[in-house]
Amino acid sequence: MKNTKLFPFERNKYFYGKLLSVDDFELEQDYMNNKRRMLNRYLNGCGVVAGLYVVGLDEQTISVEAGIALDATGRELVMDVPVVKKLSMLDGFGVCRSRRDRPYIYLCLEYGETETDRVHNVTKNARPERDGEDVDYNKIREGCRLYLTDREPELENMSPSALYEDVKTVYWKDGVRICQIMPRYVRSGNHTELRVTVENLGRKTISFSYDLILTCLLHENQTKLRVSFDEMLVERTGSYELIYRLDTTESANVEGTLAIDPDTVRLSVSGQKTEERFEGRQTVRIGREEEKAEMVRSYYRAAMENIAESGSRQPIYLARIFFVEAGDTYIIERIDNVPFRQYVKNGYLETALDQMMMRELKAGERAGSTGGRRQGGGGGKEEAPGIAVSKGTAVIPLAAAAQRGERFFSDEIIHGLGLGRVAIVLGTQRDEENLVTYGSSEVFEKEGVEAEVAARLDVDKGSFVIGARLLSPTQEGRLVVHWTAVRDMRDAVQEKSDKRIYITPGILELHVRESHYLEAVCENMLEKAVRWSVKDQAGTVDARGCYTAPNVPGVYEVVAQSVAFPEVRASIFVVVRDYDA
Repeated sequence: MKNTKLFPFERNKYFYGKLLSVDDFELEQDYMNNKRRMLNRYLNGCGVVAGLYVVGLDEQTISVEAGIALDATGRELVMDVPVVKKLSMLDGFGVCRSRRDRPYIYLCLEYGETETDRVHNVTKNARPERDGEDVDYNKIREGCRLYLTDREPELENMSPSALYEDVKTVYWKDGVRICQIMPRYVRSGNHTELRVTVENLGRKTISFSYDLILTCLLHENQTKLRVSFDEMLVERTGSYELIYRLDTTESANVEGTLAIDPDTVRLSVSGQKTEERFEGRQTVRIGREEEKAEMVRSYYRAAMENIAESGSRQPIYLARIFFVEAGDTYIIERIDNVPFRQYVKNGYLETALDQMMMRELKAGERAGSTGGRRQGGGGGKEEAPGIAVSKGTAVIPLAAAAQRGERFFSDEIIHGLGLGRVAIVLGTQRDEENLVTYGSSEVFEKEGVEAEVAARLDVDKGSFVIGARLLSPTQEGRLVVHWTAVRDMRDAVQEKSDKRIYITPGILELHVRESHYLEAVCENMLEKAVRWSVKDQAGTVDARGCYTAPNVPGVYEVVAQSVAFPEVRASIFVVVRDYDA
């Protein structure tokens, strides 16, 4: 079953006296196999179905768990037992090392089959390729093959997001990839977003800029958009995202386009200008219907054609393996499993997700029936979907006979919206009056304390200080300031995703009952307390990170979880061996 062609379907027609040959029996197998593969591909998709998790056992060895996947032609890739391999023993390793322009390689999985069970063949010399041997193979064993490659995937065909997003790689070289992600459909008169993702896995910093020429789209009422990025101006993480808002014209049933102006491209690597070309042109369908309706219509109109075109070109990318070369040898640095999210969701999982969604909806309905928004007084919170609001009043004491230009400050105020960025609105109030002035106090008639007010936010502490600068002398002894803090909770989610934990050492090998201290390193978090745990009670770990291996050899997972941000966690796998191993 090495063929990847599914159509047309043809099966045997039986009749009494029909003489059956090898071709007839192979046709029978192909018919049933191709029907099953068609359903696998068109109904389920391609990717990992279960298992196939990749773990680093030591500095040069990986282990791939047993599992199953579907390839791009619907064939089942089954690994019934775990596989342990040194990277250097896998196909493709030598080729990848010979042209090193990035610090990682991909571990891929593809369909494979082998002939087994040698038997005597009475029709000697019937098959010329056997060179006159009187033996043949009685069975074909289906399986799969692991190999390494440095070939980048075709991102457009990787996941279901390709149905509603157009991913265009505009630059890729020396570990630097710049992609533009644009919705395929947008409703006329609505706005949409262009996302530019930057991935720099090399050792050098980059900066770039270029212009996009827009058709039937506008950015700040202009038909030109300048995209620019400088890695020196941000915290270096290796992965970045730029977002630009685009508005559509009132035209409908037209194609909006974004095209790179090649004359405007500027790229610098570690401060040195390079002459490189950025290429890219994307289109978006601007219609009268909702985006979902347009996507569904387009899918049913062209799904078979699109899937057939992808054919067998796309393997299953199980892992991206980062490694460091040290002379003639190498050291595995880290492993990212299924980097392009090639997963297949089965009906059982979909049912569980639907049930969770219904539970969340019911919980939301119950919360809404208790009275809607919660109003707060001094320092209280007011909540709305996606928005959190906190209010309060601060009294800033002033010096006696304070003069123009003097500055006064409040105590530190905890706004109660968590760590990260918030917007703070300030208003001043005259004593014993219900008039609150927002903005410049010079606009209205002189009354009370005339002062400019501002707030300085500490994003790492969740607090702020209000400062006031007098615009005229005053005998008043204090200044009353009302403050309102507003936070978009979508930003809070993003900020939490920027926080991370990693454990050192990254790979640990112990003997049974042996102990070792682990260290959890917290990034972008003021509160660095972590909670240690071991999955499946495989050994013990105390509050200081001292892990003690169990009595049974195996591979076990130790988890460090942030106390302040429970959703931020990290884990390592500990290889436990017996003393005589």
